[in-house]
Amino acid sequence: MRRAQVRPQARVDMLEIWHFIARDSVQNADRVTQKIEATIRGLAEMPGKGHVRADVKATSLRFYSVYSYVIAYEYDDNVLDIVRVVHGRRNFRKLFKR
Repeated sequence: MRRAQVRPQARVDMLEIWHFIARDSVQNADRVTQKIEATIRGLAEMPGKGHVRADVKATSLRFYSVYSYVIAYEYDDNVLDIVRVVHGRRNFRKLFKR
C-alpha cells in the first residue's frame, strides 16, 4: 500500500485551517481536520479519485476537495505526497506556479 507523506507546508496549512475554524468552534475545527486526515488516508489507497485543474500547469498535481478545502498532491506507486491543503477560493494559478 502507498504511504502518505505530508510536506511541511501542508502541515502548516492544516494547522492554520484548524486555528481559523477554532476561533468559532474547536469542535468544528477538530471535525474538519479529522475529515481531511481521513481523506488523505483514503487517497493513499485510491489516488485516482482526484482531478487535475486547468488553472495549474503542473500536470503531476492532483486535487481533491474536502468541505471548502482542497488537498493538492502527487503520487507514484509507493508514496502519496501531500503538497498543500488550501481553501478552494484561493488563486491556484499563483499558489502552484512553478
